[in-house]
Order: sequence, then structure tokens, then C-alpha cells
Amino acid sequence: MRFFIPNFLTLSNLIIGFICIISIINQSNDFPILILFYTCLFLDFLDGFLARKLKTTSEFGKQLDSLADLVSFALLPALILYYHLENISDNILLKYISIFIVVFSAIRLAKFNISKKGNAFFEGLPTPANALFFMSLLYYDGNLNKYLTSEVFLILTILFSMLLISRFEFISFKFSTFNFKNNLDRYIIILFATISFILFGHSMLFITVLFYVLYSISKSIFSKLFFK
Repeated sequence: MRFFIPNFLTLSNLIIGFICIISIINQSNDFPILILFYTCLFLDFLDGFLARKLKTTSEFGKQLDSLADLVSFALLPALILYYHLENISDNILLKYISIFIVVFSAIRLAKFNISKKGNAFFEGLPTPANALFFMSLLYYDGNLNKYLTSEVFLILTILFSMLLISRFEFISFKFSTFNFKNNLDRYIIILFATISFILFGHSMLFITVLFYVLYSISKSIFSKLFFK
């Protein structure tokens, strides 16, 4: 049974991601897309956490997790970006830039599956973080909206696609213990995310992702310069 639980959560992530995609294609309001997306994020964290705690990590689970992530954290945000660009841009080709999210997420997940590196960091921006950035930005409805032009989305899509396959080391949230000293970077980001959520709510989670990206890249560059 303990082997079944993490894989069940992974498959639940996959199913919910698929439901979101179908709802968007059908322009249905039957399901709250953002809430379901956040559920996918939670399930993605929980399946790995339980697999480590129950000592049921396996190559099968790793592959299954990446397949689920490709649906929930690549196809889903790419599809929403596609329709968004179709609505705000007169350029009929620009919406196809959303394909970059799918392609580079697939490359990122394939690299992750063959990586032998530990749990302290990820090489390249994790696909859930990339998906959260775009989902938050696409559903944002605040004062910054006037700046979110099709050209801005073009630049951000290219930039974040490159980050997905970059060699920068991004902080992992795979807790092995909850020791404060060993998890200082994680707690700093969690603290920033908590404060941001209290002040602005979920609508500006993209700010948290930007902080995570800048913090991780700065730490990665610093480590390579001074701890070679």
C-alpha cells in the first residue's frame, strides 16, 4: 500500500491537469482552474515528500512524476498563454510562442530524469515554478496589467524557457530534515512567499517566483565563483 500512495497522488495530479486543459479548450466554467492548478502543485510536492518518508522512491515513480508534470505544468500554462496571446495580439503567429513552454519543459524534465545530482538543488528552473509564474501572471488582474503586453509575454516566455534548461542551480524544496541551519535558503524563500501572500494574496505569486529565481541564480553564481 505504501508504494501505491505516492503514485496515486502523482496520477491525481495528471488527471486534474487534464481536466483543466479540457475545461479551457471547451471554454467551460465548470471547474475553478486556478484552484485545481494549486491542487496540482500541492500534489506534486506531497507525492515526492511521502515517497521519501515512506522510502518508496523508485525509477518508475520518477518517470511517472515527470509525465504528470508535463501535463499540469507545461501543457496547461502553455494552452492558457496561447489563448491569452490570441486575445491580446493582432499577430497571428505570436500565440505559438507558447509552444516554447512545452518544448523546454519537456527537455528540462528529461534532463532531470537522467540527473544523478542530490536534493539540495535543481539544475535549471523547475517546471512547477515556471508554471506558477505564468499561471499567476496570466490570471493577474491588477494595476500592472497595462504593462503586460504581448511583447512582454514574448520576452518572458523566451527568458523563462532558457532558464528551464540553464545550468543555474535552483533551490530545491525537498526537505530531508526541518533543521533551520540546513534549510536556511528554503525558509528565506518561504518567509518571502508568506509575507507576499499576506500583503497581496495569490494574485501576485509571480513576484514570489521572481524572488526565487533571482535568489537562486545569485546563490548559484556566488557558489561557482567562490566555492569551485
